[in-house]
Amino acid sequence: MARAQSKLPVYVVCIDNDTFIQSETLSVLLEGRLSAASPFYGRNNQALTLGSTLPSAPAGPFLALIDMEAFAFAELATDFPWLQEAEAWMLRAQLGSFWSGELDFSRLRTRIRNLDFDVVDVVLSPATSPLQAPSGNVTLVCKPNTNACPQSTSARYHTVEALTYLSQPVARRSDFRLLAGRGSFGFAAGVFNPGAIIENKRTFLLARAERVPWARQRIDRSLFFASAQPILLTLDADHCVTAAATIPISGFSESAPTRLEDFRLFRFQGKIFANHAVITDQCHTTRSANSKRLDVDVLRTRMGISELAFCPTRLAWHGFPSVDRPLTRTEKNWVMFADCSRLFLLYSFSPYILLSASTWPSLEFKTIVETRLTLPFDDDGLTLRNSINPVDYDDSHWLHIVHKVHPCKHYSYWGILIEKQSLRPVRTTAHPLVCGWNSCSASIIYTCSALVDCNDILLFSGLDDSSSAVAIIPRKRLDAEWVDIPTGAP
Repeated sequence: MARAQSKLPVYVVCIDNDTFIQSETLSVLLEGRLSAASPFYGRNNQALTLGSTLPSAPAGPFLALIDMEAFAFAELATDFPWLQEAEAWMLRAQLGSFWSGELDFSRLRTRIRNLDFDVVDVVLSPATSPLQAPSGNVTLVCKPNTNACPQSTSARYHTVEALTYLSQPVARRSDFRLLAGRGSFGFAAGVFNPGAIIENKRTFLLARAERVPWARQRIDRSLFFASAQPILLTLDADHCVTAAATIPISGFSESAPTRLEDFRLFRFQGKIFANHAVITDQCHTTRSANSKRLDVDVLRTRMGISELAFCPTRLAWHGFPSVDRPLTRTEKNWVMFADCSRLFLLYSFSPYILLSASTWPSLEFKTIVETRLTLPFDDDGLTLRNSINPVDYDDSHWLHIVHKVHPCKHYSYWGILIEKQSLRPVRTTAHPLVCGWNSCSASIIYTCSALVDCNDILLFSGLDDSSSAVAIIPRKRLDAEWVDIPTGAP
């Protein structure tokens, strides 16, 4: 808490025994404007114990400063209902309590909302040394719902960041299993970002294999365009790789240097297709012959569609989808899924823009839904993108996954249920589905496909742009996560 130039007239009820917090609070208040108390609860927080000092209700407006770890704030609000008349609550805890799983931001926020308050900002007071990071303080600034006002951009960012990193993700470290990595199947730079599908009761992954590490690709653009190769992996019933084979691409021709990467799979009209990125060098004819370095600012990225065929195994180029909206130089993260005779292309998730094929197989797509959604993890200044091709979750919903990229390329993911009848998202996970570092010992986790059965959810991901992994999540764990997406304009 920063020191002020002049004393503040606000009254503070301090239910926090930390001497540093108390001294900092006293330093900014007028004399006699702080009341300290220590109400201790017995086992299971059922009753106050001997030695408790009870807080007294102030005569006028006040703030409540509460240590969430030492004192049960929800029980306090029940036993001392006048606490709910506070102008704001400042609920403090240490980072280590969230990292250990003792506290969970998502569950805390639900309890706070049940008391007619909401978190409007999150303030971090880091420890003096990185090795002491668990002792850093996190303070949740909460206001009554009756006194709520729109969050600033920075406050919204802090709140969503806390929801992402201080809530236990659905996918945990014990759920992940490595499938391939650097050097696997002869590819020095790794095998990663697998698209998944089941064919004839066998699981196949169409992944991106890299011959050359990125550090060398970036200084020699010819290596960038020669490095990527689609590879098909076959898994057994225990989700272990039993076969791997590179796949040729037929029918694709481009005059400029081009590479195809990041294949997502879907089934339509009895065939299997891959929607994938097509990256082209736009300036190959005008660049100096002596300029070898890769310039990512002149690359054009489009989405293409190819058919995956077996016997023999190959990718047959199908074409570029045509959409009814202007396109930018970089177009990626389009995803596709089918429902009987209809083929859908989800162009964007925020805003939600869904297109449908109008004259298949000519690849013309027309917009059928365009709307904005009110999501608990959006509007923080970070772009929300599609991650997987939606897959059947139950008779009424498709499972979709979306992601955003935080500083230092930390990815976080959220599960979404899209209603088949309305074609609109109706539910989301209360906790992050996957979160970089928290879910797995990798900051770059790129979840790009999913399979669903009656017992488990299988999430297939690339790790640190080099490895492939599967997370096997009990379905009942995900079933318990769904919360409704509010309807109406945000």
